[in-house]
Amino acid sequence: MTTKTASSETRGVPFSLDDPERRKQLLIGGIGAVTLVVAVALLFIFHPWRPSASKLGGEAAKLGEYVSTPDFQKMSFEKREVYMKMMHSKKDQITKAYADGQMSLEDYQKSLLAAHLGKELDDMRKYFAKPVGAERLKYLDKLMAKKDTKEEAAAHDAAARQVKKEHETLKDAAAEKAEIATWPADIQAQYQEFHTAYEERKKSHKEEKAVTATSHTTPPIPQ
Repeated sequence: MTTKTASSETRGVPFSLDDPERRKQLLIGGIGAVTLVVAVALLFIFHPWRPSASKLGGEAAKLGEYVSTPDFQKMSFEKREVYMKMMHSKKDQITKAYADGQMSLEDYQKSLLAAHLGKELDDMRKYFAKPVGAERLKYLDKLMAKKDTKEEAAAHDAAARQVKKEHETLKDAAAEKAEIATWPADIQAQYQEFHTAYEERKKSHKEEKAVTATSHTTPPIPQ
């Protein structure tokens, strides 16, 4: 009969949960599993495979194509706002890219909407950064003045008038409403408040311009 040695019996016994080496292996395995789960979760949260503004190179045509994709709509509002403001800063380049045949009509239309909303959000942020009262009204007047200057310049520039007409034709109120509906509730409320104040000031501004124009064209009454 073969007699088993004590060492062979010891080697044949599997690690128990109380064994220090076994606990170490389980701990290492558990940490590895948790790390893998966290890594996968971060991939789904941040989507590193999606192109960022820097990866797109800031090119108007590429940015225009991207804002037309479902991936753009899946982004958080904060990230979309960055893109929309960027589109506004590149509006002239977007127009040129379309004129040069580098963008489709659909991408061009969506790019113009993104640019428009980017400007609106920027104006809104600056408006609410002002103290309530005279400072906000002063800021709205500044916006009106900039718009007047732009319109006066366009009145003497046939190409600018044509671009403006083109942009007006491509406006899509339904698409704009649908995009705004995806924004956080507090941003929507601020946007509505800003627009209400803007439209009210715009009405007053228009009336003031009409009075000024009348006073300049009406001949003086003979004494």
